[in-house]
Amino acid sequence: MAAALLLASACVDADIRLIGPARPSRPPACNVDVIAEGQPAYDFVDVAFANVSCAKTRNRCVDELRKQGCVVGADAVYGFSERTESMYIHMTATFAARR
Repeated sequence: MAAALLLASACVDADIRLIGPARPSRPPACNVDVIAEGQPAYDFVDVAFANVSCAKTRNRCVDELRKQGCVVGADAVYGFSERTESMYIHMTATFAARR
């Protein structure tokens, strides 16, 4: 039972869909701006859309969004929407890259 709870607490599911021009991936743990409200303050193009679900904590979802932002070559993640269902947090967001 304890092992099952440990696995559930580490669970993150991400569905990333490209919506703009493909970009080269950035290095793991790159700097991706997380913009809670509004849009990036620089000229940008949307490159991907994400649906992320994680167990228990919002920070897990945000960390996964940052990680996936590096994969799709984004400089920022913005346009957050989130909801809670039981012990899971579901977030959607858009990835943007500088022009």
